Amino acid sequence: MQAVLYFSDKQVREKLFSFVDAAQGLLLVAGVRHGAVMTRPPQAREPFAALEDLFGHVLSQVVVADEGTTEGMWRDPLGDLGDRLYPEDKKRAYAASTGYVLLEDGKPRAVVRKHASPAEDLWFLQEALSRLSHSIPAPDPEKRPGHRRPEPAPKAPPRYGPASDSGAPEEPADPWRRSSARGDASSRGNAGARPGSGRAREWQADGPTPPRGSRAVAPEPETKDPWTVLGIERGTPRDEARKAFRTLIAQYHPDKVAHLAPEFHALAERKTREILDAWEALERDAG
Repeated sequence: MQAVLYFSDKQVREKLFSFVDAAQGLLLVAGVRHGAVMTRPPQAREPFAALEDLFGHVLSQVVVADEGTTEGMWRDPLGDLGDRLYPEDKKRAYAASTGYVLLEDGKPRAVVRKHASPAEDLWFLQEALSRLSHSIPAPDPEKRPGHRRPEPAPKAPPRYGPASDSGAPEEPADPWRRSSARGDASSRGNAGARPGSGRAREWQADGPTPPRGSRAVAPEPETKDPWTVLGIERGTPRDEARKAFRTLIAQYHPDKVAHLAPEFHALAERKTREILDAWEALERDAG
C-alpha cells in the first residue's frame, strides 16, 4: 500500500500522524521534492516503486511530497514527525525528518539516510528491512554501494622497450603539458606564458578582447551564507535554528501580503525561496 501526502494540504501533518498511528506491520515514511516539471507521481519514482514491487506484500509506504509552492512553504510535517518519534533525541529527530523512517506497528525501528542515488538508497533500505522482517531477504553484499572488487595485480612491464636512437630511457611526461596541440602552439608564441596554458587562458577578463574562438568562463554566482539569511549565528543548535527558520517563513506567508500590490507578492515568494534554500543548505551540511 502506498499513500502520497502533499505539503500544500493544510491537513498534511494530521494525516501523516494518522497514518503512523494506524499502521500495522512495517511502514516507511519519507519526503521528496515534487516540482511542476516532474511528470511521474512521487510513488512511481525510485526507490518507492521498486520497494512496492518487491516488498509491497509486507511494507506500506507514505511519501510526503513538497511541491515548492507558497501554500506549503511554511509547513514542516516531516520535522514534526521526527520530533514526535524522538522527543528526547534531537539528532535522531533530524535524521528522521531528512531520511527514510522505518516503523513497525507505529513505533520507530530504524532510520536510513539518503544517499547519492535511488539505487544506493534501495540497497540500504533492503538491508534495514531484512533485519526487521524474515520475508525480506538481505541484499547482495557484493552489490553494496561503494564496495570495490579487488583489483587484479598489475602486469609486469615488457623487458625491452621500443627502439631508441640514443638508447636513453624515455623522459617522463611533463605534468604541465596537458593542452592540445593548438594550445601548445599558441603558448610557444608567448614566452612568458605557462606551458600548456592554451589560447583561452592567454587573456584576462579585464584585458583586451580574447582571441576569436575563445570562450570566457563566467564567474559563479555568489552564494549567500545560509546563517546570515536566517539571521542566526553560525553553529546555532538545530532546534533554535529551526525556530528562526519557521519565524521567517511565517513573516512571508501569502496572507501577510495579500492586500498589497502584486510586486510585493513576487518579493515575498523570492524571499521565501531564499529562506528555504538557506535552511536546506544547513540541513545538507548537518547531514
